[in-house]
Amino acid sequence: MRSRIAGLFLSASCLLSLILMVSCSENTGGKPDRQDLVTFRYFLNAPGDSVPEHTLISEAIRQQTGVTIQYERIVGEIDQKLGVMIAGKDYPDFIYGGDKTYRLLEAKALIPLEDLIQTHAPNLQRLYAPYWERLKAEDGHIYTLPLSVPTGKHTRWINAAFWVQKKVLKEAGYPVIKTFDEYVELLRDYWHRHPSYEGQPTIPFEILTYDIRNFTLTTAMQFLAGGPNDSRVMVDPAAGNLHFYQTDEAITGRYYNKLNDMFLEGMVDPEAFVMTYEQYLEKLASGRVLGMFDQSWQIQEAQLTLKEAGKFEEMYAPLQLTFEADTRAEYLENVTMNYGIGLGLSIACEDPVRAIKFVDYMAREETQLLRYWGIEGQQYQISGEGRFYRTEEQRAWLHNKRNRLRLSGDILYFWPGSSGTRPDGNSYDPATQPEEIQAEYSEVDKELLAAYGVQTYEELFDPPDPKRVYFPAWSIELSDEAKVFDQKLNDLNKRFPPQMVVAESKSEFDQHWQEYVKAVHSLDVKGWMSELEEKIRKRQIDWQ
Repeated sequence: MRSRIAGLFLSASCLLSLILMVSCSENTGGKPDRQDLVTFRYFLNAPGDSVPEHTLISEAIRQQTGVTIQYERIVGEIDQKLGVMIAGKDYPDFIYGGDKTYRLLEAKALIPLEDLIQTHAPNLQRLYAPYWERLKAEDGHIYTLPLSVPTGKHTRWINAAFWVQKKVLKEAGYPVIKTFDEYVELLRDYWHRHPSYEGQPTIPFEILTYDIRNFTLTTAMQFLAGGPNDSRVMVDPAAGNLHFYQTDEAITGRYYNKLNDMFLEGMVDPEAFVMTYEQYLEKLASGRVLGMFDQSWQIQEAQLTLKEAGKFEEMYAPLQLTFEADTRAEYLENVTMNYGIGLGLSIACEDPVRAIKFVDYMAREETQLLRYWGIEGQQYQISGEGRFYRTEEQRAWLHNKRNRLRLSGDILYFWPGSSGTRPDGNSYDPATQPEEIQAEYSEVDKELLAAYGVQTYEELFDPPDPKRVYFPAWSIELSDEAKVFDQKLNDLNKRFPPQMVVAESKSEFDQHWQEYVKAVHSLDVKGWMSELEEKIRKRQIDWQ
């Protein structure tokens, strides 16, 4: 088995030759405009492993385009990094600002893209055509390109969830868990029976609060109250009314109060409020954390580490929980894009035409196939019916982070591309290919799903509300005044919720809660809500 897996990794020159042959034979978008060699810098507000300077796929792309990309992932605090960048006007060519994109726009660090795309980027035009007007900022320009564009048929995908180790459900006899209280009881019972794991204390519930990732603490309660991922408001899509739940004692207060109970009992990791994201992933990958609330993409690396180690029972299953059993949950999302967040081109780029042509090359159908699936016969196969799939050896090889870094840098999803299905019916992303979903399930998964009478985890979740045409609210561009409110609320959410969770008594908890509510309502909540409500109603009409 080991020799067969090793054989999947060809020599660099051999695999490069295969890549070039495939790219040339399948090129349907014309030969790339190959010019002199050029290097572009790309900064990403996305922590992760350092990207190797040379990978097999990046070398093939360089051979086709003459372009080399130097990637820089964020290390440390993003606000500090952007502050230095903006103050010195020392920008890379490409920037993925994530939820801090507004700072780059305020600094006028990004250039408009619409004319460049219409003149030099036919693949990007095709990709974004159905959503062109939605990409435009308030001033009518397009500054960022969302990375994942809905195309074809879409597979439901679980993002937000309360997660639990599969062995916890198994030992309990696969109970139906609907409420947060039932979930806590499930974790507590297992913890009492298994207070340690491989010589280390079991952690019943973990919380990620590092930097901008503290949303796992400050927005989990919207799901428990029956809302979708709209950040700080709950929206009635029919009436267009908004509810600011952040200071609602029956929602946010209830959740923090329950976490405080759990903390006093020893169920919450005492290091939750001081650890980094990397330390969080290490704890999940250790197998001793029973549960947490998070987005699937944030815990993916830990899941892969557990899988590679053969710890299938310690991997996490998603649950949709609510406060009350009869509340309809809305964890699954309607098909959408992250408007206002994506790839931007900075004012420091000396050759924006060459840069946008490269982005256009990355969005070609054949380049996307290379980015997502790899090379036929090496990272994937094609069946007699034309379906893409991977062998067991190929999957095992790609589960290894080192292999992914050597192949592609594990970074190519940070370029614009499609989500959903290709014209031939295969999924762009292997993770949503039905055959691959089933093949990736271990015997532990199959037993669990069979116990609940379903074939996929998505079937355990309620469908999203199709009336939410505006979704998501957090992607709406706000005025400068509303952005100030946002930032101040962020600051308060970094300060007060941790104090509430670790309060040593209920009187101390109540004091922190009251101080929090008072501090939040000293801000212009009404003005922020009024602006957001107006823009949500406008989306509901314009996006029909």
